[in-house]
Amino acid sequence: TSPLISIVPRPTQIVPGSGNFTFSAKTAFAVENQEQAAIARNFIDLFTRAAGITPALNVGSKEGQIRFVTDFSFKTEAYLLEITPQQILIKASDTKGFFYALQSVRQLLPATIESEQPVQNIAWSVPAMTVRDEPRFGFRGLLLDPVRCFIPKENVLRIIDCMAMLKINKLHFHLTDDNGWRIEIKKYPRLTEIGSIRKETGIGASRTEFDGKPYGGFYTQDEIREIVKYAQERYVTVIPEIDLPGHMLAALAAYPELGCTGGPYEVACHWGVFPDVLCLGNEKTYEFLEGVLSEVIEPVSYTHL
Repeated sequence: TSPLISIVPRPTQIVPGSGNFTFSAKTAFAVENQEQAAIARNFIDLFTRAAGITPALNVGSKEGQIRFVTDFSFKTEAYLLEITPQQILIKASDTKGFFYALQSVRQLLPATIESEQPVQNIAWSVPAMTVRDEPRFGFRGLLLDPVRCFIPKENVLRIIDCMAMLKINKLHFHLTDDNGWRIEIKKYPRLTEIGSIRKETGIGASRTEFDGKPYGGFYTQDEIREIVKYAQERYVTVIPEIDLPGHMLAALAAYPELGCTGGPYEVACHWGVFPDVLCLGNEKTYEFLEGVLSEVIEPVSYTHL
């Protein structure tokens, strides 16, 4: 393969061609149905923001320079991408394949395609080539830990976007631990009122130095719904993690009656392994877990086809 062609992860096969295909305001996408149209719109939005142009979208038509053609001989998520100076042809068996093909095109475009503001004097070109690609692994995951260092919702959305561009399809969302509780639970409001804030953060390897600054943050259920919807539109499955029965100091600080000793407990200010856990001999623990998990499942709904 040509060293000038950079697609991550590396496709199964790349055959370089001659010349370039250039996107312009006259470019049109030809897709077969509304599901494919949603994928194309996601890609077109990049041009609207960064290039100040909006290619046309023709649904149920073959009239266009970028054509989607369903071919059921391909495996799920696999695609064929044929780029010539005249057109871009994409073949896949499902919407995931078409989506990932466009992510490869996205990587081939100038990096300014990621700009949030229109950029002038850019040739929005991609080199001619034929790409065949399919995933080696069905589960391609990234772990996000907003417990130790809170990640604002806007940053999470940007991370999901980058995941999709790199064809990563599972977001392991570590939402609770000793150092903070990061998801709103309406039945147990003290989880975020108390459990989301630690009084300070350890800054030294010796665990004896602290910054003296309160630290916290959490996601409302509406924010979680937005994150999940944004991820689903980019074929990323959100897998929430509620760590238990250990790693629960943030929860115990909020509801000390759930512990084995009754406390007092406080949200952990440094990293480590702590002996305080949910009391499994306490019936209130099971009521608590049912209440928490039922609320996590409803807004997250992390399984989708």
